[in-house]
Amino acid sequence: METKTQPRDARVLVALLVGVCFLLGSTGWLSWLYRVASLMGPSETDFHTMVLGYLAQVLGLGAYMFVRGQASDRAATNVALASVVLYVVLLELATTSDSVAPTLVFGYAMNVLCGYTQGHYLTCLAEFVEPGSRGVVFGAGYAASTLATWLLASVANGMLAAGIWNLAACVMLALIAAACIWLVASQPHAAGRVLSETPDEGEAASVGVAPWRSDKAPERSLLVLAGVVVVVTSLVKNVGFSFPTADLSGVVNLEVSRLFYGVGLVAGGIVADLDRRYSFVCCAASLAVPFLMLALEGAGASSFTLWALGYLLFGFFSVFRVVLFADLATQRKCPALASAGLMLGRVGDILGTLLCLACAPSAVALVAVSSVAFVVAFVLLSLLFEWMYGNPARAGEERDERADESEALLAFGTRHGLSEREREVLPLVVRRMTNAKIAEELYITEATVKYHVRNILKKTGCANRVEVIRLYDDERKVS
Repeated sequence: METKTQPRDARVLVALLVGVCFLLGSTGWLSWLYRVASLMGPSETDFHTMVLGYLAQVLGLGAYMFVRGQASDRAATNVALASVVLYVVLLELATTSDSVAPTLVFGYAMNVLCGYTQGHYLTCLAEFVEPGSRGVVFGAGYAASTLATWLLASVANGMLAAGIWNLAACVMLALIAAACIWLVASQPHAAGRVLSETPDEGEAASVGVAPWRSDKAPERSLLVLAGVVVVVTSLVKNVGFSFPTADLSGVVNLEVSRLFYGVGLVAGGIVADLDRRYSFVCCAASLAVPFLMLALEGAGASSFTLWALGYLLFGFFSVFRVVLFADLATQRKCPALASAGLMLGRVGDILGTLLCLACAPSAVALVAVSSVAFVVAFVLLSLLFEWMYGNPARAGEERDERADESEALLAFGTRHGLSEREREVLPLVVRRMTNAKIAEELYITEATVKYHVRNILKKTGCANRVEVIRLYDDERKVS
């Protein structure tokens, strides 16, 4: 029988899926960015790529959530397979045209498909990877893609411009992405999917994933607050990252600076998987990026330094918003909800870019906007942290209690000679779960559950489940 333990190959497959799809998307977006920049000025480039281009990605992410909610998993997967293939066609059309209109129209359509693919791999992250590995799987996948972007740029003489090598690389990436999508979708339900886990049990609890249900307010309110936090914090981040295409001429190698993004992603993933609370702290610290950037720019720091530092800090934030909504998707048993983290983040990116364009003529206005946005974002982030985790000291006491209970269950099973599978069933019996629920949790049949429960009763000398629970409580008090 398969157990609930997440197989390593599922994590590797999802990491590969995330990395290849992001590599394809970022390679295409940067190629399109360079093409647009060659046809128009910096401000217009920012508007078309980081406002309308990101808006197209938002539409694509929303389309995935709609398709996944209205159609079958297989239908959503088939559209994702078609999207990565059509993406390459649109990319070639967008980056080889000598006219502005085709470049923009095909670029927007390309970004819609990119958003749809993003929605698919983020949903897979929530659906196939257990909470305690999501940060590292996502961070490692994105980090590997940034390294690969640099390698592709090196082959292309430092820039991902249109050309036969870039087209060949994108075709190869599309084929690999399609293979990964198919392989992940082929993972067996019992071995791969973790959406049936409850948030206050198992590894989710061990990494500080907060329970979804709260006595402070309804579930919908918590979800809304999380969404607003992602939008506002993304806005603040983008205000601090307001120098990109305007400074392209001063960047020695944009792709090299993105290697620092990979470092931040890996570090952010490790931090998030150690404890989600640490990820909140890192996100709060990254809100200081606008002031740090303005200070460094005023001190004459190079464009490369600004890009590198901005990307490094952005890595922590990228992991935060994705993992936050992946956890909420698990807790609400709505896999497509995992896409909302990036979708709302893109909305914040758009608003931040618009603010930067509006405030560009006045440094004073930019500082004022950054200050107000920082205060609002910090307050909202603090409210969300308090809502989800409450008092950190109390949360630590709860983790200690869970550890004590695990030790007590282990000792009880050893004293009464329970088998390994019976020790897996015992905690669920103690929690007063029904046979049907235990079968669902362990991916076994109800008949198998009844067999193990009978063995537990026999070995403990109890007549029924109530007596087992009473015996466990008595022995725990004595020990």
